[in-house]
Amino acid sequence: MASIEIQPADPSYPAQLWALVTETEAAPPTLYLRGALPACPGVAIVGTRAASDEALRFTRALAAALGEAGFSIWSGGARGVDAAAHEGALDAGAPTVVVSGGGHARPYPREHAALFERVLAAGGALLARVPDDTPPLPALFLQRNAVLAALTLATVVVEAGVESGARSAAAAARRLGRHLCVVPHAPWSPRGVGCALELVAGARPVTRADDVIDVLGGQAPPPRRRARRSARSRSPGGGTLPLPEAALGAPTSASPGESGPFPSISAAERAVLDALDARPAHVDEVCERTGLPPRRAVEALLTLTLQAVVVEGPAGLFRRALR
Repeated sequence: MASIEIQPADPSYPAQLWALVTETEAAPPTLYLRGALPACPGVAIVGTRAASDEALRFTRALAAALGEAGFSIWSGGARGVDAAAHEGALDAGAPTVVVSGGGHARPYPREHAALFERVLAAGGALLARVPDDTPPLPALFLQRNAVLAALTLATVVVEAGVESGARSAAAAARRLGRHLCVVPHAPWSPRGVGCALELVAGARPVTRADDVIDVLGGQAPPPRRRARRSARSRSPGGGTLPLPEAALGAPTSASPGESGPFPSISAAERAVLDALDARPAHVDEVCERTGLPPRRAVEALLTLTLQAVVVEGPAGLFRRALR
């Protein structure tokens, strides 16, 4: 299937891309489209290709939650965080757009060709600023990041090292006046140094879908009514895992008579929090204390860590944050 060429003068050309015009570029780029661009507002989710397992799970859950809230999910189709974002949108039945760094006849990476076909089959789109037979080149990926940021309301960086390409998307969002959101990360991990730098530069910290919606003014499009598969999404490896309630934007209330600084966490997260104190505990120990399966305990720990009520240390140790 050949792509449709869309020139800046075409009535269907996205007006947002005129923001890319500079002193050296008199017009925005020509676009090459397969599929249909979604009518609903979009959120870009980006991050490192060498993402941690926790970041992949979080990304997939976040994308699914935002998709079910009525947003389209945009990313670059790369390995790691990008692919997890597209998978999360597909889990939720939400439209997702792959903004490619090369031509559509040369999918990159090659192993994602099947994913891109699924995106199209689900009503999403593949978008590029170069003709179909153009090979992927480093400079094209930087250019596509600007398109990605321009066409979405907000860019969310999940995990990024100092030199991660996701930071170029963050820089474009900042330059274009789009909302820039960053998921906080453990400061001692090289995968999260770029996130820390973006937060210092003024990005908004987010730990769940509702945080992103709040950044956008608290107004979400009409939500999609689609039953979750027993509130589970498929993992990047093909298995299944439960979606963290906090990432899905569905907090639970504290039990009667409960007070303190943690009123809006799920039952599993409450059990994990109650099992922790100032002494660092390994994940295995948390599972023994709570009776939770390892995956569920890890997800609860991740959510609590992102909410800064639990602190992660080296060697898989966790403790309560000191307050």
